[in-house]
Amino acid sequence: METIKFNDLRSQWEIIKSKAQPRMMSLMENCPFILGPDVKKFEDNFAKWNGNTFCIGVSNGTTALQVATEAFRFSKHVHIYTNANTYIATVLGPEKALNGNCTIHLIDHDEYFQMDTEKLKEALDVTNVSHPDDAHLIIPVHLYGHSCDMVTIMELAEEYEANVLEDCSQAHGAKCNGKNVGTFGDIAAFSCYPGKNLGAAGDAGLITTDNPVLQGACREIRNMGSVQKYVHNVKGGNYRLDTMQAIILDEKLKHLSDWNAARRHWAKFYRMIDNPNVEVPLINTAEWCDEQVYHIFPLLITGGSRNDFMKYMEDMNNIQVGIHYPICIRHTGAYKDSDNVVVWGGKNTYNNQDALVSLPIHPFMNDVDLLKIIEVINKWQ
Repeated sequence: METIKFNDLRSQWEIIKSKAQPRMMSLMENCPFILGPDVKKFEDNFAKWNGNTFCIGVSNGTTALQVATEAFRFSKHVHIYTNANTYIATVLGPEKALNGNCTIHLIDHDEYFQMDTEKLKEALDVTNVSHPDDAHLIIPVHLYGHSCDMVTIMELAEEYEANVLEDCSQAHGAKCNGKNVGTFGDIAAFSCYPGKNLGAAGDAGLITTDNPVLQGACREIRNMGSVQKYVHNVKGGNYRLDTMQAIILDEKLKHLSDWNAARRHWAKFYRMIDNPNVEVPLINTAEWCDEQVYHIFPLLITGGSRNDFMKYMEDMNNIQVGIHYPICIRHTGAYKDSDNVVVWGGKNTYNNQDALVSLPIHPFMNDVDLLKIIEVINKWQ
């Protein structure tokens, strides 16, 4: 029995290779390997596609978060507010940028697995009273290809004089209130890890902003603190986007809107799942919630064991599934004993970390595979 794959990166290459290969050969022949013209071309194209003024290519998504945080040049202790159920990079990157001079506030998720804005307001209320002279940075993570409530988050940011860094690593092209994510905050970070909706052939990341000061700072920081050779105005690092990856990403970008539309199409099929032991994600009908891009389709196991379900899917039915994320940040060895971590709520995050399973979803699925997956899930007991 042929395995139904969790993702299909080979098909992406088959679509772009006729255009990508000549550009890669030209790169090898002309050798502009570091911050060559293909990097700028891709940066310009992504900024235009996403609705930003500036895009800065960097080496990976964690670096994007780190550089974006460093660009603010915070001089005070910083309170970071982010999703409790996100990937650890969301806190690792900014914490490194601040040399640990921060308090991390982990905000529980709502019924759509996004940042609970009521818990965020509670955290901001308390922290502003107890630490009135500190700085505040909200990092909403648009998880699974679904936008956070950026309308409310930006209102809270204005009320509490907080900066906003969007983590869009799972949501290239997701929309909120008619705009792409990554266009609301002061600055935004994207991962282009291979499995993302816009993925490279290795590590890559992006930063977007409309602020010329922030974009200038990011360009300095990513290149040893320099925009002119041997002139180092600040202490930066080697965080540059590789030109080869820029070529691949630029060619994939031409297809990304269609690929995201395909993900939405296949996600509709999963609404046919009908088993009392599992729950599909709720559809957010809020006026601000526009297009999702379904980087991940999470299934909540409400009856039975997640391990049993995964064995049933993979070992008995040859359907690849995944987990995002089995250990929440507060329970990891890196942060479980940290004095600078505060959890706001946490009930949903703690309860669901052992119950979520990610189903296969990518642009190159077909009706037969989707119907088989649904049939298999519906029969699980």
